[in-house]
Amino acid sequence: MPASNGENGPSAVRRLVTIPNLLSISRLLLLAPVLLFLVKRENLVALALMLISWSTDALDGWFARRLHQVSDLGRVLDHLVDKIWVGSVLVMLVYTSGLPLPLAAAVVVRDLLILAGSLVVMKSRGSFVSSDVLGKITGCAFAVMMVYYILSLPSLRPYKLYVDYTVAVLVVVSFLNYVAVFLRKLGKFRLPGEEHRDPNADG
Repeated sequence: MPASNGENGPSAVRRLVTIPNLLSISRLLLLAPVLLFLVKRENLVALALMLISWSTDALDGWFARRLHQVSDLGRVLDHLVDKIWVGSVLVMLVYTSGLPLPLAAAVVVRDLLILAGSLVVMKSRGSFVSSDVLGKITGCAFAVMMVYYILSLPSLRPYKLYVDYTVAVLVVVSFLNYVAVFLRKLGKFRLPGEEHRDPNADG
């Protein structure tokens, strides 16, 4: 038994300490300086760090597939870091750049509900709900909104309502889409033509 535990220990560490997971963690470590520079109104520095952080978000998935290191742990970590990252920056922008509080709150609540639903599906079905095309579009809209409020250029002020309303609509639509995905994963909802599929099959 001791030998078995000795083998499992390093194996568990290797599963945890992977390049994709380290990239996800680095994104979380970059969050503190991003928030600090936003508070100090050094917006261009904050934006540069945000661009680096976003690049690691793209790279962790690429490395996970390339190195065959895709795992539920990695998906959960990536998902969790994204939610913490987006929520923290949006709350900071409420205080530093005039981002509407209801809009930031809607994004945070949406992300918390999605994270909770993902954990429920993972616990009950053993699978994780990944972001689909609509989710990725919504994530890009969040990024555009952040850049818009950080730059706060006078020439872009006429587009403020377009930015806010686009994000607000995507928050609602993407959340309803996730609800449908969660229900399908749990076997409680099927699209026409899917009625005869095995409810335990991954949707």
